[in-house]
Formats: sequence, structure tokens, C-alpha cells
Amino acid sequence: MAVIHVLDKHTAELIAAGEVVERPSSVVKELVENAIDAGSSVISVEISRGGVGSIVVSDNGSGIEAEYISTAFIRHATSKIEKPEDLDAIGTLGFRGEALASIAAVSRVELLTRTEKDEFACLYRQEGGEEISAEAAARPVGTTVTVRDLFYNVPARMKFLKKDASEGNYVGEVVLRQALAHPEISFRFVKEGKEQFLTPGDGDPMSAIYTVLGRDFSKSLLRVSYQQGPMGVEGYVTAPISCRGSRSMQFFYVNGRHIQDRTLMAALETAYKGVMMQGKFPGCVLNLTMPPERVDVNVHPAKTEVRFANTGEIFDLMYKAVRSVVTRTDTPKKQLDLSAAASSAVSEHAAAQSSFTAPQPAAPQTKAAPAAEQMRMVMPQTAPEPEKTAHYDSSALPLRDDLLQQTAQVAYQTRRSLHALDIEKTPQEDPAFSSYRSADWSADRMQQVLPSQPAVDKEESSPILPKEEKLPQEPQVPSTESAPQTAEKTLKYIGEAFRTYIIAECEDEIILIDKHAAHERILYEKLVAGYGKVAGQMLMTPISVTLSAAEKNALLSEEKLLQNAGFEVEDFGGASVLVRAVPANVPVESVERLTEEIAAKLASGSRDTLSEKTDWVLHSIACRAAIKAGDKDPAQTLLALANQILSGEVPPFCPHGRPVLIRLTQKELEKQFGRRE
Repeated sequence: MAVIHVLDKHTAELIAAGEVVERPSSVVKELVENAIDAGSSVISVEISRGGVGSIVVSDNGSGIEAEYISTAFIRHATSKIEKPEDLDAIGTLGFRGEALASIAAVSRVELLTRTEKDEFACLYRQEGGEEISAEAAARPVGTTVTVRDLFYNVPARMKFLKKDASEGNYVGEVVLRQALAHPEISFRFVKEGKEQFLTPGDGDPMSAIYTVLGRDFSKSLLRVSYQQGPMGVEGYVTAPISCRGSRSMQFFYVNGRHIQDRTLMAALETAYKGVMMQGKFPGCVLNLTMPPERVDVNVHPAKTEVRFANTGEIFDLMYKAVRSVVTRTDTPKKQLDLSAAASSAVSEHAAAQSSFTAPQPAAPQTKAAPAAEQMRMVMPQTAPEPEKTAHYDSSALPLRDDLLQQTAQVAYQTRRSLHALDIEKTPQEDPAFSSYRSADWSADRMQQVLPSQPAVDKEESSPILPKEEKLPQEPQVPSTESAPQTAEKTLKYIGEAFRTYIIAECEDEIILIDKHAAHERILYEKLVAGYGKVAGQMLMTPISVTLSAAEKNALLSEEKLLQNAGFEVEDFGGASVLVRAVPANVPVESVERLTEEIAAKLASGSRDTLSEKTDWVLHSIACRAAIKAGDKDPAQTLLALANQILSGEVPPFCPHGRPVLIRLTQKELEKQFGRRE
């Protein structure tokens, strides 16, 4: 028979600490909650080596009286509750009395505190759960807890920690969540000596959201304020047109306590049904206020799970609160979003067209024309409308090397977007692409890069047909020699259905081609063939993308994979990353969503092999870079796309497995009309 042992105090404390202190972020969560309960208006969190080296949490709260400091480190010692009845109505974040004891059991702790009544502060030290010293010290009213060498006496626990950068991001997310729940408190987070964010503490929830989640996320939010009896919902949700590719931006709180609850998540997403695209998820910062006796927070040591007295009632409350906002008639719709997003680009392009005059034939010059004069030749030559014409001399503008570089890049992107898509040529093979990325941008270099001929090829100068002109009825382009099955067949362009499906005729067949799926497959094959050598396009203005800690860690840990695919991403502090370069075919407006999609997939696919990760990263890039259903594309572009698909160079299905084309023979068509039995 096995002998039953009574564990010693130290071993029992290590076991108990394992439930509360999982990683550095657990320590920060417990200490910040104590600071909030102490009535602080300013809280500072500083970490080094991801929190393993040191964690310093300072506040200006009420402090701890000197005579009770040693008692606070005893397990199940707390000032939050006193008797069993108090568990039925918990109004504080902490109440279990385990935090300080658990933290001290696996680290070296210093607590410096002073109350308003005390003449001086007290500095108290523990190591591995054993008291070391207590002495007088100095500091203003409040408390500072310093935790060093976390898990120094539990080496096995250290093996399960991630890299310092990853652990630091998890700590940042803990502080971020508390900052969103308590906008009346000013939170300061410093990682490795660098300040990540500082909230104003002015009591305005939008100020905190803007500070920690960024401008792009905060500008798409809708205000939620709903009351139903003693319960209510306050906060913000994203507009339906701004939903994301993952649930990483969903923050739920119950009476100011951050929780993870499937009921609230399901109610939120159900409220968006019918107004949100499939595969997208709403973001939110919502606080559910309710009587404490209707929710049990004493469910899990980490206190991130709760149990509601009536789950159905909570679902209905959250659903009605969100639904009443996202279905309002003044809620931004997709059409408005697109026009607003495109208005600046359209106005800039119109201004550029009106400011540059078409070059006239002139006698050959012995000297290079001025750079400003040559820049006129790179713009598409269309006649501006009289009422929009702006009159000024562009050659009088001062030219600097950095402006010349930016102008050349804009010119290249303008030609790529306005001219017919050159499907047969990759950006790596385009000599203009490498020229525009050159570092030497003197006037002589501009003479070499920009076209100097005044005449512009007719096909390039007007790739998009005016509205009053009709598309060619029967453009004929012989198929490529690489497809013997269609070597002698002529493809006739008929038109385009719903601006999505190319309609073409090839001898006795009518062929329908999904232009987005076809172009996506072509781009994917090129990315696969050039993997490791994919040309990255440097962005003139790097784009900041807000992610969860898990997504950010996953994205930054796959730096090599992203570089091979043409991405350049770096840590931007807080919950953000900075995208500096993307594959050349990806439009700038898709960079943020593409980064979110890749980060979410990397975070959820940690067990995937490197080849699988590479495969779906390239899938995402190709999908975002391909021409979209609903776009207006020139007839010659669609015809070239159809020819390449029918040539057999790429498989007739998109990277996601959907078919690219459908064939309908003349015989089958005649059967449908009763001409043939």
C-alpha cells in the first residue's frame, strides 16, 4: 500500500502557485488588479526580458499598512472579503488572497508601500516564499511591487515559456485589457526600457481605445449604450464594413472584469448576421454591468471565466444591444465606405491629370529635358474636363531627391493600376520596376528611367475604354503554342457577366471563366515559382496594423517565411506591427486586411508544417493581389487572362480548390432550347 505524505509548506506553495502564475503576464494581471482595487489613478508597468528578468508595478493607491504587509503574503489572506456571504456579491477584481503568496513562492519579491497615515514607507522582501527583511524606506503614498528572477527555483516551468519578445507581448496585452476597462486610470507600459503606450486617464473610453488599439481601429467604432432593467451594455463595436478576419479584437468585460465567454461571443456575432460578410468577425470593447449576485466570478483561479445565473437572459441582452446599433439606417454601409476610401485617390488622380499637359512633338534636344518636364510624360494622357482644370506651372516646383523618388514610385503605381494588366510579365521581369526602386534619383537618372519620347503608344495611353464606347465584339487572339489542344482554335471574346465572369467562344463551346479565381491561380503559380525571390515593394508610408498578442508573436516569429514571400514586418510597440514592404502585386488598400489574415492563420496554425504555412501565406497574397469580382477591366486584359487559362499553363482551379472555368458545348445548349434531342 502506498504511503500517504503530507507535503511540506514550500512544495504545497509551488503547486498552488502553478494554478495562479502560469507566465509573467499572470503576475502582471494579479498585481495590476490589486492596484486597481486600491483606488489608483495612475498605474505603471515596467518589464525586462519579457517579465522573466524583472516586473515593476507601481501605483498611487491607498497602500498597505506596515503591520499587515507580512500578513498579505500568507495564502488566502485578503482585505476584499471577510465571510462566506461576501462571495455572493464580489465587487472587486481580487478576492482569493492567493496572488502575493503564489508570486513570492516562485520569485524574489520586493514590496515598497506607504499609506497616507504612515510617516515613512516600508520595504519588505521575500525570496521563494521565505521572508528576508523589512525596513524603512521612502516613497509617496502608494505601492511598488518588484518581481525578479521569475521561476528561478522552478526550472521545469522555465522550459514552457516562449521567447522574451513573445512573453513581453502577452504582458502588454494584459495591461492593454485593463486600460480598456478603466479609462479613468492612466496606464503606462514600458517594455525593455521603451514606453509602449500611455493612456490619458481622462475617463473617456475612446481615448483609451485610440491609445492602445490605434487610430484605424478606433475610427470604425459605433457607440453602444443599452439598458434593460438592472443590467446594461456600454462600449463600442466595429461597423459591419470594418469587420476583421479573426476574433482577436473582441474584448468583453463584466463589471469591469475582463472575461472570456462563449455566450457573449455568440450573441455578438449573431447580432451581425445579415450585415457582415461571411468569414469576417466583429471587433468590440463592451462592458456588461449587472448586479454582482447574478454572476459567479469564483469559477477559476485566473478569474477569466464566470458563470451567469441566467445565460439566456445575458445572450438576449447582448444581442439586442448590438443589433440595435449595427442595423441603424445611419450605420456606414459598404458602398459609402468604398466611395470614401476611394475619394482621396480619385481626387488626387484628377488633380494630377489636370495639372500635367500632354507633351507636344518637339525638335530633338541635345540636353536632357528638366526632370519636372519628363515627369509629365509618365502620366496617362487624357483630356481633363474644363471645369476641373487647374492652371499652374509644374516646372516651377522645387525638386528634391526624395520628392523625385516618391514621384517616380507614384507614377509607376499609376501606370500599373490604370493601364491594362500585363499578365504575361511578372514585376521581377519588368525593367521599369527595378528602375523605380533605384537609390540614385538625380535628374540624369530620371532621364534614363522616365520615357523621353513625346509620343505615347495608343494602346497604353487609353487602356480603359470610355463609357460611351462599346467593347469590341469579336477580338481574336491566337492561343499560345504551349497548349496543343487549342493550338488551332481561335478564342472570341463575347463579354463579361456581372463584372465577374468572362464569356468567350471557342469553336463549338462557350466558356465561362471566373476572372478573380483565374488571376488568383496565375499569381499563386508565379509566387510558388519565385518563392524566396519574390520582389517586395517598399511602401512610401509604412502601415501600422493592430493585432492580438498571439497574432503578433506568430507573425514576428515567421520573419524568414514572410521575407521569402516579399513581406517586411517589424515590431511597432504595444499591440501593433509595422508593414514596410509587401509583394509587388498587392494593392496598398489591401495591406492591412492581408496582414490580419496571415497573422490570424499563423496564430491558429501553430502545428502546421513550414510547407503548409508557406502554402496558405502564398494563397492569401494571391487572393488579395488578384483582380476582384465587380472591377471594371479592359477587354484586352480579360481576353489575355482567358487565353492563359485555356493554354493549360496553370491548373483550372483556384488555390482554394474552386473551379476556374465552365464549358458549355453547342450541343448542350441546343438541347436546352429543344433544337436537339
